[in-house]
Order: sequence, then structure tokens, then C-alpha cells
Amino acid sequence: MNAKKKKVLFILGGGAVALVLAVVIFALTFDINSYKPRIEAAASGATGLDVRINGKMRLSFFPFGVSAKDIHVANKGGEILSLENLNLGAELMPLLKKQLKVTSCELVKPAVTIVKDADGKYNFESTEKKSTEERPGAAFSLNEFKLSKGVLVYLDKKTGEKTEFKDFNLAIKDLSIAGDVIKNASFTGSFDCKEVRKKDLNIDNVKSPIKAEKGVISLMSLTMDIFGAKAEGDATADKSEADAVYKINLKISKLDFEKLQESFGTKKVIGGKGDLHASLTMKEKGSRNLMSSMDGTFSLRGDNLVIYTMDLDTVLSKYETSQKFNLVDLGAFFIAGPLGTVALKGYRYGDVYHQTQGGQGTITQFISQWNIRDGVADATDCALATHHNRVALKGKLNLVSERYDNVIVALLDDKGCAKFKQSISGSFGSPEVDAVSAVGSLAEPIFDLYRKAKRFVQGGKCEVFYNGAVQQPR
Repeated sequence: MNAKKKKVLFILGGGAVALVLAVVIFALTFDINSYKPRIEAAASGATGLDVRINGKMRLSFFPFGVSAKDIHVANKGGEILSLENLNLGAELMPLLKKQLKVTSCELVKPAVTIVKDADGKYNFESTEKKSTEERPGAAFSLNEFKLSKGVLVYLDKKTGEKTEFKDFNLAIKDLSIAGDVIKNASFTGSFDCKEVRKKDLNIDNVKSPIKAEKGVISLMSLTMDIFGAKAEGDATADKSEADAVYKINLKISKLDFEKLQESFGTKKVIGGKGDLHASLTMKEKGSRNLMSSMDGTFSLRGDNLVIYTMDLDTVLSKYETSQKFNLVDLGAFFIAGPLGTVALKGYRYGDVYHQTQGGQGTITQFISQWNIRDGVADATDCALATHHNRVALKGKLNLVSERYDNVIVALLDDKGCAKFKQSISGSFGSPEVDAVSAVGSLAEPIFDLYRKAKRFVQGGKCEVFYNGAVQQPR
């Protein structure tokens, strides 16, 4: 190597050393905490919220970045976010010019509380009126974003419902936002949450890859533990247009019927395993009830289930002579499944059956299958069979107006014709059974159905009430 090349290498090496020394000296002498009030003011002004950094801020090397501890964000209604630690990765050269160019962001143990008041206003919304003119958002990008050990609580004060997400993590890459945050965000990554709690509903170990592109957020290969079983499916939220569209497909194999009943706040009545399939779509439009736009299918199936509170065959075998049993009580809970439980508004069938019947029985085959259109569930195949009897249900449940729409329950013969049938109509809260009784009839003195129950089999001919998948017992 000639002397000229050695000189050039010496100069370059010396320059590199000088640069490293300059960075070290800058980091050691630069007091970022002196900028804390200005950072808090800028963050507060940008969000319209009160942002405070109670802990220390510091610079770090390898990789170069900025961190802050004990951050709190509040509004007039109280605290919205607390954060144990915030880590920002940054490029060095812009920082030497007193400019901050963030390349990565990590939130450690964020605790988020979102409250929706009775008027529909969220606690993070500013009370000040914003300009009607929309300002285009500045383009923003991150190579990497991480959120670890987070907690999110959502409270709807109008309904009193509370939803909690515990120990959730989010890791995404290539985050890019230009203009509208929702419609123009793009990224890929993964999401997991250890616990989701909403009243009696417990969901654990939620995991899914996540992707956002052109206003569509997708959870692909979604898995979770629910109703004592593993569930898998996918979900999307499409906000690319003015009216958002939400879709979910879910399959739960070998769910525990006892766990399913617990989630609806009822005591165990049925035991055993079954399969649940749901494919639902909801469209957001203005202020209308989201339920009114629900379309899709729902089904729940199970074989060889145990009835803990009654011997159903004994009760049904005596029905033709006594008629002292309410068929809609049987159909609404046992056949309508979870949708029936919603309609029954927490009616405690387990207690009532135990008091009036007792014993234990078996359901050899069970199907509860529905088509849902504009929030109205239509029973397409709802029936059950015991060792000696078969019962079916037809009609609709209006989940929007909370009303029964011509729901009929029938005790069948071997041709699928109704030997006895009974109907229920009216609101979920105050229904009418055959225009005489209420859903809670079993809790009252048992009435005599002899005058109302009718045979529909005459001369060997009949109108088929049910021709679904549940077979007549031999």
C-alpha cells in the first residue's frame, strides 16, 4: 500500500473516531430533561389532552434513542393512559441538529381506560369545538412498533357494560400513515391477548397475525380459548368507505355446553360437547343500531348431551295424558340455544326445572341453526331428539326490537308432523304464550294445556312441521 492511500485511510479513520467522540460528548453534555416542559406542552397541544412525564428522560446508545418513564395522559374526565416506559429509536444525525426522527417505538405496560358516557361521548374527545375544515394529517412512518403487557378497559356508561383486555401485546413492522389515520394506515405484525373479560364471558389466549392496508384491518388465522374449547377463524374491519363493515368467521369445536351457559349467566342445565359455527357481517351507518345491520349464519350442534335437571323422556311421555307442561319453555331454552338464552333475559330455567321435575336425562341429537338478516334470526333447523321423542322449533327472533316473531314449538310424530304445538309472541321482556301465559309459567302454578294443545294428525295425513337433520328416535 503506497503512502498516499495510507494517508487517506488515516484521515477517514480519524474522522470516524472524531465523530464517535462528538456523539459521546454530545450525549454526556446534553440534558434532555431540560426539554421536558416543552415536550409535555407540545404533546398536550397536539392531542388536546393533559400529558405529563413524571419520570426521567434519557438518551441511549446502540441503538440510539430516547426513553421516558412514568407517563400519564388525562382529560377532564380523568386519566386515559398511564405508561411505565416509552422507548423511541431515533436517527442520530438529525438529533445533532436538534431534530427528532423516530424510527421505532415501544410502549411498556400501557394501561388504557376508555369511557363512553350516556350521550355517546368518549373520554378522550376534546370538549373544544374543532374546525369544520379537515386538515390533512402529516405523513408518518415507523420501522417498528411494539406494545407489551398492556391493559385496556372499555366502559359504556349507558349500558353499564365493561370489557377488559389483560396482558395484551402488539408487534408491527413497516407502519406507514398518510393523511387519515384509519383509511391510510398500513402495517403487518402480530397480536396476542392473555385474557378478555366481559361480564360472564371469558376468552383466553387470543392470538392472530394482523395486517392493515387501505383502510382494511385483518386478523388472519385468529385463535382463542372460549367455552372450554379452541376456536379458530378470521375477522376484518373495513373502514375504507364512509360506512364501516365488520366481518367475523368463527369455528369452535367440542365446546363445553356448561361453559356456554355460564357465559350467559345461567346455571348448568345441559352438559356435554358440541360444535359452533358463526359467520356474521355488520355494517356501520350513522347512528343506527349496529345489530340492525347484522347478517349471516349461526349454528350450534351436539350429540349425546346430558340434562342435569330433568328426565325429558319421562316428561314428554306423560305429555299426551297430562298436557301439564309448557312446550315453549322447552323449545326456547333447549332448542334456541344461546339466541334463546338472550331472548329469555336471564330466566333461571335450571332452578325451575329442578323444583318442578328433577331427575336427569339425555339429548341424543341437538341442532340450533339460524339465518340472520338485518338483525332478525330465522330458525332454519332447530330441533332435538331424546331416546324416545323429538321436538322442533320454527319462527324468528328479532334481536333489534327484542321480540318473538311467530315462534312455535312442536312435539313431533315419526312423520315430522306436530302432535302438539304451542307458540310464543311479543317482547322478550313481556312475552305471551298462546296469548295466555308468560315465559315464566313454570315459576308460577303450572297451568293446564289440555284445552290449548291440539292434535294435527288425522286420518294418517298431516302437514309436516319439521323435515330437518334431527331424526326421529326408533
